[in-house]
Amino acid sequence: MRLSDERKSWLLGATKTFLDQIGGSPAEEYLVNHRGIDPETVERFRLGYVGDGSVPSGLEQYRGCVAIPYLRRGALGAWSVMSIRFRCVRPECVKHEDGSFREDEIHVGHGKVQSMAGDTHRIYNTLAIQEASDEIAVCEGEPDTWTSAQCGIPTVGIPGVSGWKNHFDKLFVGYRRVWVLAQGDDAGQNFAEQVASRIPSSLIVPLDKGLDVNKTFRSFGPEAVLNKVGK
Repeated sequence: MRLSDERKSWLLGATKTFLDQIGGSPAEEYLVNHRGIDPETVERFRLGYVGDGSVPSGLEQYRGCVAIPYLRRGALGAWSVMSIRFRCVRPECVKHEDGSFREDEIHVGHGKVQSMAGDTHRIYNTLAIQEASDEIAVCEGEPDTWTSAQCGIPTVGIPGVSGWKNHFDKLFVGYRRVWVLAQGDDAGQNFAEQVASRIPSSLIVPLDKGLDVNKTFRSFGPEAVLNKVGK
């Protein structure tokens, strides 16, 4: 879906607004202290926070969420934003009563991750495809993308196990190896098999039972993630 210049301008403005609100916010605490995403990676992905301050009209319902812009970079280096997704980090959803973070988040009346109305499925972090590398990783969801990229692996994310679209196939032509990082459960394996069936140069990398990329990183360090792809 091609966006109008007006829509792109609005999305870029919203992204900048949310960037200004992340410092010292619940989003920063969640990303850095709980997920282990370092400040440089937070900045690299332009992650923001929908706080109590100014919010563009129509996005008020996402207060208390990490703002996740889907970035693009043009041939001349100009940035644009194609979409924004929102990951809830409200304390009642992601924390225990004692203030510690939950692994089993509870989101009542709303999804853990929400897309804007009318949005379409997109690949997250297509900037990785522009890197000079003959290898790339594919994973499910934005947090695993942040984590894998932080470990130094060019990585794109697919938003959800059913998020792969036929036209994504051509973006991975020419890679020597496409690592498909499979979360350690049935849904993760199904996702990986679906993606791998579309890409001839792919290899499924199964993670340990109950673990995704982010949990592997937090439990065993970046070396555990790198070892999965032979680094």
